[in-house]
Amino acid sequence: MNEIFNQFHQKYQQLRAKQETGQLSPQQFITEVQKLRWQDGSQFWWTINPEGVFLRFDGQQWMPAQPPQPAPMPPNRVPAASPRPIQASPKDRTAKSGRPMRKFVPILAVIPSLVCGGLWFLYTFIGVFKSESIWGIDCITPLIVGGLPLLFWVLRKPIDKLLLPLKPIIQRVPKFLRLGIALAVPLLLGCGCSTLTSSGYLALNVSSFISVMTAGVLMRF
Repeated sequence: MNEIFNQFHQKYQQLRAKQETGQLSPQQFITEVQKLRWQDGSQFWWTINPEGVFLRFDGQQWMPAQPPQPAPMPPNRVPAASPRPIQASPKDRTAKSGRPMRKFVPILAVIPSLVCGGLWFLYTFIGVFKSESIWGIDCITPLIVGGLPLLFWVLRKPIDKLLLPLKPIIQRVPKFLRLGIALAVPLLLGCGCSTLTSSGYLALNVSSFISVMTAGVLMRF
C-alpha cells in the first residue's frame, strides 16, 4: 500500500479510536469517514467505508477494491527511507490512554440506581414505626431499581449479543430522544398505574420494572 493509502487509512484509524472512546457519535463517525476521498495516479477516486473497506469509484458506483501495491524494488538497491507516519495528536493519545477508564463507566451509571433503591427501602422501613406494620416495607421495588441495572452490567456481553439485531434500529433514534423516552415512561406508567390501585406497591413494582427495562434497552448503545 503506497503512501497516500497509508495516510488515509491512518486517518480512518484515528476516527475509529475517537468513536470507540465516545468522542464521536456513530453518526458523526460516519460523516467524518465519508470525507475521506482522494484520487490515485490513474485518476480513480477512492474512499473508505465505516467498516474500513477500501472502495473505488468505477464511474457509476463505489465498488470494493484492493489498493495498488508498490512495485518490488530491484535487488541490491537500498530502499528509500519510509515516509514519516501521521502522528496522532495529543488529544488522540489521551483518548487511547483513557480506554481502561471507559470500562468502568457502565458501573458508575449503576450507582445512582442503587442509591435510589436504598433510599426508597429506607423510606418504607421508617414507615414501619409509624404504622407499626412490617407490611409497609417495600423490598421488591428496590430490588428492581437497583438490581436490574446491576444485572444489565454483569450480563452485558450476552445481553449485547441478544440485542445486536436491534442495534441499527435503536441507533437510528437520536440519543437525546431516547433519553427523553426513558424519562417519560416511568411518569406515564406511574400516573396510569396509580389510577388502577391506590394501595400496596404492585403498581409501583410493575411501572418500575417496565421503566428500567425500557431504559436499559434504549440506552444500551
